[in-house]
Amino acid sequence: MTSPMFEKIALVGIGLIGSSLARVIHREGLAGHVAISTRSETTLARAKQLGLGSSYTTDAKEAVGDADLVIVSVPVGSSGEVAEEIAPALKPGAI
Repeated sequence: MTSPMFEKIALVGIGLIGSSLARVIHREGLAGHVAISTRSETTLARAKQLGLGSSYTTDAKEAVGDADLVIVSVPVGSSGEVAEEIAPALKPGAI
């Protein structure tokens, strides 16, 4: 078995796109840890139920801490706000 490409991937937003990415990341073994973040407690509970991640939070800054790769899949109108929120917590060199 090959080692994962990333130690930790953070998915900010876990709707249709984020959940599809989470499934592929798990299926392909691309990360040792998948952190899931979404604003909605209901959506977060559903993501947990489906086993989409390794950790779950409504705090995007918490999710992106120590992540090697951050994928933001939120509505376009929210992208700037989310980017400003998570920027201080990003690991230097994260993509």
